[in-house]
Amino acid sequence: MSTANSAAQNPARNAKVQEYLNAWGATIGRVLQEIAGTPHTPAELSPEATQKLLELPSADCVSVQFEATQHLVGNQGFILSKKDAVRLAQLLLGEPEDENAEMNDDHRDAARELFRQFAGAAASLLNGLAGGEVSFKLVGLEPLAGEPAVQAGMQWTCTGKTPLSMVVQLNWALVTALSPAPAPPLELPTPAHAPAYISPVRDPKLDLLMEVELEVSLRFGERQMALREILDLSAGSVVELDQNVQDPVELLVGEKVVARGQVVVVDGNYGLQVMEIISPMERIESLKT
Repeated sequence: MSTANSAAQNPARNAKVQEYLNAWGATIGRVLQEIAGTPHTPAELSPEATQKLLELPSADCVSVQFEATQHLVGNQGFILSKKDAVRLAQLLLGEPEDENAEMNDDHRDAARELFRQFAGAAASLLNGLAGGEVSFKLVGLEPLAGEPAVQAGMQWTCTGKTPLSMVVQLNWALVTALSPAPAPPLELPTPAHAPAYISPVRDPKLDLLMEVELEVSLRFGERQMALREILDLSAGSVVELDQNVQDPVELLVGEKVVARGQVVVVDGNYGLQVMEIISPMERIESLKT
């Protein structure tokens, strides 16, 4: 799909976001080909056709929404005409294509199932892009909440068939997860008792302690709460922290920050991919205070 013009008009639609959209386009085409037995080639929908699809009355279109989880966080939506939604349902159900058919409950169930198949195949393809496992949970046949950060018109052409068109929408949380902001530099004050140009000297006695195990912890954020708020907590309560999703997580030894990075999942366990870290001597000095 050619994207130069769209990307220039929408700063949020950067190279990584476009790679994400391309993966969805290729995946949907592959699933449709497996079901229909004929190639479905993805292409970008023209801006005029995209706008026309977005302006359809709610009675004439179908919306589908997914929630991305694990290594991607955010929501994604699809908008397509009701006629195209019925065509997809007929394809999955093995019914002959009838452009005059009205959408019924069987068609809605089939449309949900087909989009689940799209999402399952896309998740496998997007693991590399996201840097880990990705999954998509079907929220339902409902519009994406809020103003989308990115909208992209797509279509799939098949010989002898009317092209299938839809608009893919990404919210800001998903765009941010795809393009996290760079972590700010880790700044530590220079000790007042030592000139900045003198490196701390490692104490030989510390060699005796090199095998001592220390407890390290990750800090996702903090919040001050009144005692009344703490006593009001119950199962299901949500405590909002002072840190954004895209902010780096801090690695602490005791109360000292020694590194920052991004949370990853390793063999089913949480881990930290270190992006910034202070020098070994600074780490030793931080343990003395």
